[in-house]
Amino acid sequence: MEQNTAFNAWNGARVDRDAWVDALSTRGWHCRFDVSHFGHSTMDIERAGQADISNINMAWQAVSPSLDRPGAVWSEEYLIVKLVRSGVLSIEQRGQTTKLGPGDIAVLDPQRMFIESMCEPAHFSALRIPKSTLRERGLRHSFPTALRPDMTLADVGAVRDFLLYLTAQAGKASESVLARLGDQFIDLFDVLTTGFDESAASRSGAATLLRARQLIARHLGDPDLSAGRIAGELNMSTSSLARVLRANGLSLMRYIWSLRLDQAARRLLGDVSHGEIKRIAYQCGFTSHAHFSRAFKARYGMTPSDYAGDHEMARRARAPRALTGNISGVGAS
Repeated sequence: MEQNTAFNAWNGARVDRDAWVDALSTRGWHCRFDVSHFGHSTMDIERAGQADISNINMAWQAVSPSLDRPGAVWSEEYLIVKLVRSGVLSIEQRGQTTKLGPGDIAVLDPQRMFIESMCEPAHFSALRIPKSTLRERGLRHSFPTALRPDMTLADVGAVRDFLLYLTAQAGKASESVLARLGDQFIDLFDVLTTGFDESAASRSGAATLLRARQLIARHLGDPDLSAGRIAGELNMSTSSLARVLRANGLSLMRYIWSLRLDQAARRLLGDVSHGEIKRIAYQCGFTSHAHFSRAFKARYGMTPSDYAGDHEMARRARAPRALTGNISGVGAS
């Protein structure tokens, strides 16, 4: 037992194999070690806006989602973007085995059974992204099997490099900066699925959606941003724009207000006063502080000032991490 303890750590806390397996099991993941080998395994998790970053070292074990556990973390609906830094990660799904080496990326859906295995020490990073966040952006959020982006494409390579940088900042960059970086990656997620659309029509719709999202991001703080203005800049009618958005499950103005609230929530993570909260509201495109407060409370269940105060108290009271800390991103194992 003491030998095992020295080989595993969870968010900095040493644990033995039994505790490691139990922690995964109680959160909806099966884990099986190769008892004939010993390897150093670590799990370090950070929040990055709407996503979770997991930096993982694992060896001589196999992990799979527990689809028979209705209360498990996978039921929250999210995707995992996995990036191998060193070693080899094998993914078995539907009778096919895919091997990922250094620099390779895979997108996995924990609601589809798969088995990950490491027959040697492997170091990899993962981003856990809620499907609801992808749906809000009109991005693809369901994959029947593991998706491997085309690494020969320059844009995919650029996004891979950004993911390397983002995951390396976990535990280094501030909470607010990590949140912004995480949300930027989500905005780039569609680049990883380039070439996987099923028809020219879907590619055209995806291109229009991407341009609309980019335009909204540039003018998010403008209170006069409207469907007519966006459609005009895209050289299309408002009805055509609405049709593209509906096909992706989006309502334009709901999407804009959602992004504005997300942006405001990220900025409220800093040390802010009442006057600063008003300034944040106006800079995020709200013309009325009262409207902002109502919308924010409806979204987050508390007023902007309470939200900022709670996060400030949490920062001051944050204790050293232990095994019982946040491991919601374990699905990214």
